[in-house]
Amino acid sequence: MPTRDEICSVIDSYVKYLGDHDVDQLMSLFAADAVQHEPLGVQTFRGIDEIRAFGTGNAKVAFTVSRYSPITVTGRFAAMQLRVQREGTPDFLSTDLFEFGEDGKIVSLSVVLDPKAQV
Repeated sequence: MPTRDEICSVIDSYVKYLGDHDVDQLMSLFAADAVQHEPLGVQTFRGIDEIRAFGTGNAKVAFTVSRYSPITVTGRFAAMQLRVQREGTPDFLSTDLFEFGEDGKIVSLSVVLDPKAQV
């Protein structure tokens, strides 16, 4: 199982690559059979190909992100909040819940988007 430091490093890389719109580097953090729920309860992407297709479309949207909260880790699970900034809309928060595999790759990501949770 990955250590807390390893999990935090992956999450910090996730935030950087997401903000840089670097889909290739972002995909390097996911397991081949990962699942991404974004937003949670609305859409689910299964496997790296579906996650990559979503990430590629997402990368075409002009936005920036920064970590808004500390990373909290329990075993192979971690969570943090992102501040999402888009021109013309108020900044808002997203809460991201991660599950990691034995190799330190993301096996599950659940994104709770709430544009009304304004910063």
